[in-house]
This record gives sequence, C-alpha cells and structure tokens, in this order.
Amino acid sequence: MGDVTGIEILQAIQTIHSPLLDRVFGLITNLHHEAVYILVLPLIYWLYDKRFGRYMFSVFFIGFWSNDLLKDVFRTPRPDPSVFRVLYAETGGGYSFPSGHSQTPLVFWGAIAHHLQRRWFTWLAAVLVFLIGFSRLYIAVHWPVDVVGGWAIGLVVLYIVVRTRSFWTGEHQGLGLRLLLAFLLPGAALGLLALVGTVDEVAWLIVGAYGGLLFGSALEEAWVGFDPRRGSPVQHLLKLAVGFALVLAVKEGLKFVLPDTGPGDLVRYWLVAVTATLAAPWVFARFIARPAAPAAGRAQSF
Repeated sequence: MGDVTGIEILQAIQTIHSPLLDRVFGLITNLHHEAVYILVLPLIYWLYDKRFGRYMFSVFFIGFWSNDLLKDVFRTPRPDPSVFRVLYAETGGGYSFPSGHSQTPLVFWGAIAHHLQRRWFTWLAAVLVFLIGFSRLYIAVHWPVDVVGGWAIGLVVLYIVVRTRSFWTGEHQGLGLRLLLAFLLPGAALGLLALVGTVDEVAWLIVGAYGGLLFGSALEEAWVGFDPRRGSPVQHLLKLAVGFALVLAVKEGLKFVLPDTGPGDLVRYWLVAVTATLAAPWVFARFIARPAAPAAGRAQSF
C-alpha cells in the first residue's frame, strides 16, 4: 500500500462539503481575523491585567512575525484553484508553509490557556485551534503539511514565549530600557523580514502597532498607572466604548494625513497603539474610573 500524499488528503477532505459547511468553515477560518485580536487585546489590557496585556502584545507579534519570516524562507506555493475547490481565497494570500491560521492561534490562545490554568479553557482553546487549522484544508488554501507544520512550530514558539515571559512583561526593566526596546525589537523584526524577503502591507502595520504598544504601555505605567479592574460594570462598558472610539478616530483620521504606503501604515498604527495604551488609559483614570481619594489621616504605602 503506497504512502498517502498531501494531495490525496486534501482531495479526500474536499469530497465532504455542503453549502452549510462552506459557511460554517468560512466563519471558523475568520476567527483568525485581525478584528478578533483587536477586540481581545484591549479587553485584556483595559479590563483585566496590564502586565499580562503587555505580554500578550508580544505573544501575538512573535507568533505573527515568526510565521511571516518562515513563509519567506520556504516560499511554498498554495493549492492550485484550478485543481482544488478553493473557498475564501482572500484569506490565503502569500506563501503557504507554515499556516499562519494554525501557528498564530495556537501561540495566542495557548499563552492565555497557560496563564489561566483552567482545564475547560485549555480544552476550548485546543478545539478552537484545531478547527481553525482544519478549516484551512476544507477551503483548500493550505496543504496538510502547512497546517501540521504550523501547529508544530506554534508549540515551539509558545514554549519559548512562556519560558521568557518575564522579559516580555518588562519585569525588572527600567523605563529607559523599555522605551529603547520599544524601538529596537520592532526595528530588528522589520530588518529580518526585509533581509529574508519582502515586507508586505500587513507586516508594516503589525510592526508599527507592536512598537506603539510597547512604547505607550511603558509610559502609561510611569505617568498614569491606571488600574484596569477599577470601576463598576457600567464604567467598564464606558471604558470600552470610549477606548474603541478613540482608537477608531485616530486610525481613520490619520488616513487623511499619512500616505497610503508601508511606512505610512507603520506610523499610523504606531500612533493608534500609543492611543490604546497611553491616551485611552489616561482618559479612563482621569474621567471614568478615577482612583479613590485616600482617607483623611491614613498613611499611604507605596
């Protein structure tokens, strides 16, 4: 009996399809859409834990960056639409190996599962990662080796970021060092991408956003020091509404000022990220969930 090839596996998966499954797996594959991360990351930073939020900024960036870098190293073509039934082709631009829809969700949701240490969430994350990866085969924008390879590489990246977590959270780092890293880390990442291949438009904006997130969060801790858990449920909802409104206003407003180019996107998303991590928290602490006034005569401890 001969070995089963990736082509045969993909063909076998494609024999099982229906309009309903097409829609379901279309929705599942878009769970790796940037909008999901744009929603989840501010929720963590604004409402849950700033230090964990800073860590997750880096986790997402490293997962994306390492995948983009490896794609340029291997330069594997995707399945041919003339041979396979390719759906949602717009979600599969660029090279094929390793699958970003397999690697990045595993790193991102795996890091959250490792932090929470809740069995139910770990299983939920595992099912989510599997379904997103499998959806790439159902819609035929990846080969089986891309998906399995993405999971394997994602596990390695996840292990590395978990083991080095204290560095990414900025523990025992002074303000000067953290501000320096806010430029050095994105700059080095951008340089490596340019050295290996071309820097696409998504890479420009992700690198810009990462630098702004590191920069803004460092200044926020030094200048603002807002408590993400302070406030009533209504105040938390107000924080979300105001925060997203500020971010959207800066994001869209800068389109009229900055050029529609890679460097222009880098600067725009850098400023958007600084808004999310510095300007919005200042508004929260100043106008929405203000720190409680200390009781008269009570000594304050720092």
